[in-house]
Amino acid sequence: MTTAGDIAELAGIAALAGGLATAGYFVEGLRPTSQLFGRCLVAPPNPDEIALTFDDGPNPRWTPQLLDLLAQYNVRATFFLIGQFAVAQRDLVRRTHEAGHLIGNHTWTHPNLFRTDRRQTRKELDETTNRLQQITGTRVRFFRPPFGARRPHTLLIARELGLIPVTWNVIGNDWNAPSAEAIVQRVTRLTDKNHRRGNATNLVLHDGGHRTLDADRSRTVQATGELLAQYTASRRFVTLDAWEAYGHA
Repeated sequence: MTTAGDIAELAGIAALAGGLATAGYFVEGLRPTSQLFGRCLVAPPNPDEIALTFDDGPNPRWTPQLLDLLAQYNVRATFFLIGQFAVAQRDLVRRTHEAGHLIGNHTWTHPNLFRTDRRQTRKELDETTNRLQQITGTRVRFFRPPFGARRPHTLLIARELGLIPVTWNVIGNDWNAPSAEAIVQRVTRLTDKNHRRGNATNLVLHDGGHRTLDADRSRTVQATGELLAQYTASRRFVTLDAWEAYGHA
């Protein structure tokens, strides 16, 4: 016989299970290497390759310094641009593209796409792609969700718009790092870990900040110079289009 106490206990277990399921869903929506909601490009089993990527630009002060630094080492990177910042810095976007770097979509306003509905998600991606293509005259094929946050419809919409979703397997935490040395130490530790495991490194740094056009990225620039000096002799730097085959569902 099922008593009222049994029913209450079962209800409590069901509520706990539902809460855990919701928490798990949220975690998977933020975990950069998760493929639960659909295919995302992370990194192939090419341990000697590094894709150096920068998010949240363009930044009128710090992006040009990064471009000069990359040119010094003859390295091409991938820049995921915020649409509204790109429109405000058209010449800088063109300079980045003309220097041989790959331009990617990082949405129009940098929202958390785990929280946006289908209509807003599509608008964020579509408007950014259209504006970037107008500025550069080149098709945009790669998209990185802000914060790495996505839901099943996020990736579905991206694919419908001809975009390959990209996450990462190393992030420098450079937006709040206490020093360039802290960024370098973290990136080196995680990059070398990927290498030991037989994987390439898809590295995220930030040339901008989503809250303001001119965020201070002096530590990122310094850290980038140290990382380039450290790895250019032993690793091959690539743009994400070199790994495009690994991003298809």
